[in-house]
Amino acid sequence: MRESYSQDLLAGLDVDAIRDSNYRLVVDYGYSATSYVLPLLIGPLGVEAVSAHGFAADSSEPPTGLREAIGQAKRLVSAIGADLGVVFDRAGERLFLIDEQAREIPVEQALLLYLKLLSSEGRQGKVAFPITVTSHVDELVEGSGLEVIRTPASLAELTKAAAGDGVIFAGAVGGGYVFPEFLPAYDAVASLCKLLELLASVGRPLSQLVADLPASTLVHRQVPCPWSLKGTVMRLLTERLRDRDVDLLDGIKVFDERGWVQLLPDPDEPLVHIYAEGATEEASVELEAELRAMVDEIMETEGAATAAGASS
Repeated sequence: MRESYSQDLLAGLDVDAIRDSNYRLVVDYGYSATSYVLPLLIGPLGVEAVSAHGFAADSSEPPTGLREAIGQAKRLVSAIGADLGVVFDRAGERLFLIDEQAREIPVEQALLLYLKLLSSEGRQGKVAFPITVTSHVDELVEGSGLEVIRTPASLAELTKAAAGDGVIFAGAVGGGYVFPEFLPAYDAVASLCKLLELLASVGRPLSQLVADLPASTLVHRQVPCPWSLKGTVMRLLTERLRDRDVDLLDGIKVFDERGWVQLLPDPDEPLVHIYAEGATEEASVELEAELRAMVDEIMETEGAATAAGASS
């Protein structure tokens, strides 16, 4: 199975371009089974790798946390002069990046990096992102052959969209990326190999590419909300905002001249999520505060009414 996976992945890569780049990497496997697969790809791709934390099913050693693993990888990148450092999650699905200057690349910027590289390569097709992802994705594809499609904010919806006709890439903030031509699911090994291929075509250090990306002003807040009031909050907010520019694909997303703000009920916890993105950080905070005030008012009013009804 490992060999079949590796051969299928190599068949879809520009192996010569990657070999010519002579990459030197730091790879933290995050105790995942990717340590059984990536070594089968490193040789054919001509990649030199220093690795840590391979899969150990019977290890009594407590797994290293993500933040600690990233810190160790940063030190290794600096020590060996690596071109890139990567850290996998335990499931082998998500990828976290470190540039050649031993600086962690925020996941928001990493997502934009993939999109920018695909756009500059002249690729054509659709790229899928959850509705909560920054509007910078729309700006980055202007004038290219790429078309942004938005999905509800769940992994199931994103991977469903990724399997659609013409979709060449999908991703969300959090280190998960999908290349449907190979596999319509998060795959850290495939994401790394595709990144090496994309970087080979531009021939610039990772830090320079990231520096050219737009800075995100996206704000995310979690607001406690009782289960009993979630539906009421969504219904009343929809009524109050019906005369505004609203998108109801998932939750409630409101647009105005400052940017956008969105309310999403959490499917598993008694809380709601508020996302806001304005032209500046101040505008983002302002948009988030306005919607949060409306949510708080509804919860206070409806909660008091429910309590009064119960007491009577």
